[in-house]
Amino acid sequence: MKLTRGEFCQFNLTTRFKLLTEFGQHVMKKKVRMKMISIYKVFDFYVEVYENIASRQLEKVEPVKNTNILEVYEGL
Repeated sequence: MKLTRGEFCQFNLTTRFKLLTEFGQHVMKKKVRMKMISIYKVFDFYVEVYENIASRQLEKVEPVKNTNILEVYEGL
């Protein structure tokens, strides 16, 4: 299976996360306030996952538009 960034965005939050766990590779994560933010590499792009630590709920699963954001994660 191979999806483009646009095709990935057509799925709902839960399906996007399932695609990440099945086809993606966890790259790195960081904790910001009460959120755990993870980066996954899937297909030919990166995806940011925001999870609320207290409620353990997914809040956002979105492709990274600017890969310069990955520099923020380095060294954490």
